[in-house]
Amino acid sequence: MPRSLPAHDPHRLDRILDARTRQLAMRQASDAATGPAPIPVLACVLGNETYGLPLAAIAQVVPATPLTPTPGAPPAMLGLLGRNGQVFIVLDLALALGAAAQASQHTGHLLLLRHGPRRFALRVDRATGAIDALPAEAPAEAAPHRAVTGHALAPSGALLGLIDLERLLRPYLAPTATVAPSLSSTNGSVTP
Repeated sequence: MPRSLPAHDPHRLDRILDARTRQLAMRQASDAATGPAPIPVLACVLGNETYGLPLAAIAQVVPATPLTPTPGAPPAMLGLLGRNGQVFIVLDLALALGAAAQASQHTGHLLLLRHGPRRFALRVDRATGAIDALPAEAPAEAAPHRAVTGHALAPSGALLGLIDLERLLRPYLAPTATVAPSLSSTNGSVTP
């Protein structure tokens, strides 16, 4: 016995499209209700202020230790740290942000950064941990340093200043001079 095909329904396509539109609208409303995506940061404290640094940029957090001094360096540059065969330039984060140093360079934590050919570490009063912070509006009275490019809320409700490491480190990167050798046309040798 052959099966009979359903009668052609001229409104079937409209119903399918309407159902799909409702599903998409519900998904978009659900996405909007969840809010902005959290930002993974390492929260750290400087005096009474809390800051967030991009978690992916942090290689390791270690207790502050004595450093090799660097005479003639800018005030924020505390010295050099040798760790696992690498040399890190240690900056006091408070001084780099233009604030007064809150504690001795031998206390707190050092945040060893993953940053290109030059290795940097930041001294902070305390690294409190890795968190997912939510983007937030800056308070009206906040006059951030140029390296503080935004604000976020920690799960505890604390307001964090979000630090852009490229902007923070730019003044401490020595300009790289590239000297291209010139080619001598007479004998084909390279002249420095």
